[in-house]
Amino acid sequence: MLSLATIRQRWVSFIGTFTALCLGVTILCMTALVLASASPEAPKRYAGTEVLVQSPGADQSDGTFTENLPWSPESTDELVTELKSVPGVSAAVPDRSFYAQAVVAGHPVDDPGSELRGHPWASAALAPDRLTAGHAPRAADEVVLGTSLGLAPGASVTLLTAKGPAAYKVSGTVASDAFYLTEAVAAPLSGGVRVIGLVTENGADSAAVASAAEKVVGEKGKVVSGSSLKDLEAKTAAKTRWIGMQILIAMAGLTAFVSIFVVASTFAFSIVQRRREFGLLRTIGATPRQIRRMMYGEALGVGLVAAATGLVLGSLLAPVLGSLLVDGGLEPAGFTVRMQALPLFGSFALGLLVALVGVWSASRRAARIAPLEALREAALEKRPMTRGRWIGAIGFTVFGLILVLVAAGSSSDEMINNALYAAMALIVGLTLFAPAVVPLVVKAVWWPLGRLRGATSMVARESSLTAVRRTASTAAPVLVTVGFAVLIAGMFQIKASGYALEETVRQDATSVVTPKGTPGLSDAAVSTVSGGASLLPTELYVGGTNHIGAMGVSEGAFEKAREKMTVKSGSLDGLRGEDTMVVRSSTAAWLGWTAGRTVPVTFEDGRTEKVRVVAEITDDSSTASVLLTRAAVRAHSPSALTQVVYASGSQRPEVSPALGAEALSASDYAARTDAEDDRLVQIFLVILIGMSLGYTCLAIANTLMMATADRAGDFAVLRLSGATRRQVLRVVAAESALSVGIGAGLGLGIALITLLGIRSGLSSQLGTQVNLNLPWSTMLLTVGLCLALALISSVLPARMALRRTGARSAA
Repeated sequence: MLSLATIRQRWVSFIGTFTALCLGVTILCMTALVLASASPEAPKRYAGTEVLVQSPGADQSDGTFTENLPWSPESTDELVTELKSVPGVSAAVPDRSFYAQAVVAGHPVDDPGSELRGHPWASAALAPDRLTAGHAPRAADEVVLGTSLGLAPGASVTLLTAKGPAAYKVSGTVASDAFYLTEAVAAPLSGGVRVIGLVTENGADSAAVASAAEKVVGEKGKVVSGSSLKDLEAKTAAKTRWIGMQILIAMAGLTAFVSIFVVASTFAFSIVQRRREFGLLRTIGATPRQIRRMMYGEALGVGLVAAATGLVLGSLLAPVLGSLLVDGGLEPAGFTVRMQALPLFGSFALGLLVALVGVWSASRRAARIAPLEALREAALEKRPMTRGRWIGAIGFTVFGLILVLVAAGSSSDEMINNALYAAMALIVGLTLFAPAVVPLVVKAVWWPLGRLRGATSMVARESSLTAVRRTASTAAPVLVTVGFAVLIAGMFQIKASGYALEETVRQDATSVVTPKGTPGLSDAAVSTVSGGASLLPTELYVGGTNHIGAMGVSEGAFEKAREKMTVKSGSLDGLRGEDTMVVRSSTAAWLGWTAGRTVPVTFEDGRTEKVRVVAEITDDSSTASVLLTRAAVRAHSPSALTQVVYASGSQRPEVSPALGAEALSASDYAARTDAEDDRLVQIFLVILIGMSLGYTCLAIANTLMMATADRAGDFAVLRLSGATRRQVLRVVAAESALSVGIGAGLGLGIALITLLGIRSGLSSQLGTQVNLNLPWSTMLLTVGLCLALALISSVLPARMALRRTGARSAA
């Protein structure tokens, strides 16, 4: 076949297409396998229970992954009593959980993160956790814990809870990492009950039990069994998995876009180079349809080999990607990648589809080449902008600007992906516009250089103006590289500021007490800082499934921040006790609350209390929708932990390591916080920017090498006209630098437009000032890398071409 013969003859020009498709299928296969494996899973502590009852779900439309509504203590007792009477049920166990962590040798060990590992002994039946030694806890100071701690029954251990450290005696051990206390001790430490497990009798039909339980529960909850057990996945694990999925979706979208872009640009540029070849084929009788078929055959031949290679590489690298996501906190612990047929076949088919879509436009252009093109020698392009190209350029640019507006008005969860889609559309639009922009930019750049001595600048200028498509083709991958790199890095440097509560508390601190080896600070750790400012987070449930984030404010924090808060109505003096609250204006408007009104609010423990709104503040006064006293939050959220305590004064607080805390200077804490934030951001940036850079750098090198290799005749003419080798290389370098400059300028413009749209949307949503800090280091590094790669990919082939020309002249 002619297509295969062409591939064998011109295999060098297909290297870029093969590599782009191979990498694309590799990444698509990796992401598809990880996405298919990232399905919800029921917590392991419910592994021994076939039927469970879950409390009603909270509204998740805000994307905060809030836990289900807790039952009230009265409702819990009532449901437990009724569920015990269901035929086939031997016990109905309310699952109570609280923060618990062992202290060994004076330091907390095995940080549980967001997992609540403390339970009453009755919950052990749900796993089931069976004793490996000792007996169940009977006294208030006894605990059953995991064998991994290496403690035998009779040993003493310190257990850290939200209250603080307490001494216990090990009564028994189990194979899990849970901590079991007596019901009387565990209940006051636990929040509200959200799950009731039904322990069935031997031989009981779980489906019949579930059906009978549904009649008992009614609208009070949801019975889960079988495949629906995955609905019990903790919301913190679901959020972690969702974040990982956003990265994978972004990777897949970028991969598909850049793959098509690279393949299309490579084939489009090859059409310009192979114009005479297609003209000769038309001269000997080839029809436009045969030309298109040949182009599709070339793409399919390269695509088959590239997709197969990428499939193998993706299968091998998918587990590595899964491990990286777990290490970066972007997938839950214990996540593993499973090999599945559908993602493998789908990635292979998508790779072929990308190859065919990429060559579609190029094949249509090739089919329109007339037979007389075989006689054409001039490189001058009379119509670099066809009517179809104008229509496409205008259409994609307008569509991209519309998507920028959509991204600005979308929720914060969807904003990043919408911004990427907007950038993709703008990149396509400006790439199509490039042949019209290139002459204007070339003339503008070379106008001040027109008086320079020598012919180098003049030859570079005229060459760029003559071969507009070549200049545009070499600038296009730079446009993609710079546009995506600056956009992605810039999105993570957009920061909200202006919240009076958080900023005032932070700015006035001279030292900070922060967790060390624990997920948060207990009350005992907080109390070591006399007059310290601290915030205790919780969740409130109102109006059925609605929920709002709330913050318990210490006296020290509130006194420092209240002067900078803007009060719209009421008085901040009224925030005292456990039955008052301060509400942000947007929350008050949403719920219809006004200052002075008393409203029912359900707390974390499931109890509904009447709370009075004492003041309404502006949205930029606090990130939390509702402010309560710290005592109010602790009374209803016994397992909540404080993240940091800010202290004033010249002396740094002394904190015992057994409390799982350490004291730092304010500057050290700020540096550590920024470093942790940067670590997570860097993971995202390395994945996305590294991937797009790898692709587009490949395109830059491939396009320039193809362009330079095709100009051996031009170089020979310049040499015969008296130009030295150094002068010819200078012309090539100047043309490459110009292409990089054009692409970088257009890419920066796209990134800036999109980032301004994101900033506007976030400012409107958060009700406060949002700062846009351009990623100058990323910008300079990316442009510098593109320039270096462009010079290497053009100057080295030109130098080799000049040597071959010189050798033939000598012969």
